[in-house]
Amino acid sequence: MAAGKFDKRVAIQTKSETLNPDGSLAPVWTQAVLRWAMISDNSGGEVTRAKKIDATVTAVITLRSEYASLSVEDRIVYGTRTFWIKSILGTSDRTATRSQILDVTEVV
Repeated sequence: MAAGKFDKRVAIQTKSETLNPDGSLAPVWTQAVLRWAMISDNSGGEVTRAKKIDATVTAVITLRSEYASLSVEDRIVYGTRTFWIKSILGTSDRTATRSQILDVTEVV
């Protein structure tokens, strides 16, 4: 793939939890690393959550270089867009140093 297509600078964020004063756990997202990426929107749809209809977008994000610690528990942030990782492709060979393909969903 041509390097010029990787024109989006995305943040990979990892989740941890912190204890609220009331004793409940709250998620905390921390930026782990920045990577150059290509984002290709695939399709849109709607999902019902808690009696509310949310619009969703499915996309494929291709990272220019592999991030070996990446998991489906992480998320990708590009500007105001937040993508939830559904699956990670192209990493079965952990020595790979080229691109990494992610199947993602964005709730808009």
